[in-house]
Amino acid sequence: MKWTTANLKSPNYTESHEIYVGTSTGTFKRFLPALEDKPFAQRNLYDLNEIDKDDRVTALAFGNDTSEIFIGRAKQNVQMHSLHTDKVEKTINFKFAPIVGFGSFDDYLVAGCSNGQVQRLSLENSSNETEILISSGDDMSHLRQCPTDRNLVATGGKGRQNNLKVFDMAVEGKQVFTSKNLPNDFLQLEVAVWDSDVGFIDSPHILATCSRHGYVRMYDTRKQRRPVQCYATEDLMSFATLVANGNYIYTGTTMGAMKAFDIRRMKTFVHTYKGFTGAISDVTLDSTGKYLASASLDRYVRIHHVDSTVLLYQCYVKSKATRVLIRQSTENTNCVLTAETAEDVEQVESSNKLNIEKQSLCVDKEYEDLFENMQTVREKEDAADSDTETKSGEVTKKNTKAGAKRKSDKQLDKTKKRKSENK
Repeated sequence: MKWTTANLKSPNYTESHEIYVGTSTGTFKRFLPALEDKPFAQRNLYDLNEIDKDDRVTALAFGNDTSEIFIGRAKQNVQMHSLHTDKVEKTINFKFAPIVGFGSFDDYLVAGCSNGQVQRLSLENSSNETEILISSGDDMSHLRQCPTDRNLVATGGKGRQNNLKVFDMAVEGKQVFTSKNLPNDFLQLEVAVWDSDVGFIDSPHILATCSRHGYVRMYDTRKQRRPVQCYATEDLMSFATLVANGNYIYTGTTMGAMKAFDIRRMKTFVHTYKGFTGAISDVTLDSTGKYLASASLDRYVRIHHVDSTVLLYQCYVKSKATRVLIRQSTENTNCVLTAETAEDVEQVESSNKLNIEKQSLCVDKEYEDLFENMQTVREKEDAADSDTETKSGEVTKKNTKAGAKRKSDKQLDKTKKRKSENK
């Protein structure tokens, strides 16, 4: 499919997905691409008047199942949104903000903050009192939970003191692993470290990190502290986010490029996903691992096919998309749109009409009159043809007159000749 900035949906995309997007203006939206009539309709799950525009969404994560979503913001409040009731069931106030990642196990919610503090809260406790378990440094970029062993969380950040660390939250935040930097370079200078995102690769022992300094590394906690495989480039490729599944690592860059790496041979990337015009802020996979959803600062949410790299779905979000989640829909997506969704669609259509009217008002009248009075190419051709016909007609008339004159002269000569013979 060709690159375009318009909303599009491939006819080959038939999956029943629900997409949840958090934006830089604090809005939280839902998309249903499987809707036949309105596949690009977006519904704001919260009243826009109740949202602080400075309270951007900084983290999204499912709870113990996909029926609830935790929403972390630039401020200290965290919301637990229930997908059954379609409203906020609980609001939690943490001691620090912004939140950069969530983890949930048993009845506890774990949140990592940008200042390096990891906090834990009992969801059954009505007092909402949080406890600070550990400090992983002073500048945390992301916190991820292990999908196979939910007691483990990994953190990464900027600087050597904030490198990759793994903690066991069931044992009061015990540190079970910390990474070690690569050896010094040929000038005996320390290699710069910035783990902008971390992730587990289908195992509690194998992890991957990506960096704003242009490297992707893979660690095995059972073998050594240094990375077992590494991809690095001298090109200006700054990785901002990643997600891992099976033998592949999918990364997004700040330059609007998405790459896939094979952990069995990480000398170069194996896939490139196109269609982006802005920095990629978040990537995630669906439950099958076949569809890759991404949020971008160019205000679009996209879905690519993992193997064919084809862009299947693209929709304009109206705000800079910062976080995205995807899940299989449990509803009948062919049902009629709700009233709120219909209102959103009407707002989009009315805004499009206003834009068209504004464009029409901005037209230069003198410039348009110039083009209206200008002779078209067809008219010039017709005029030229008529001139040619006129000229050819005049030539024909002249030739006819000349022929008649010659004929009359011949007859006069014959008459004179007869008269002379008779004499």
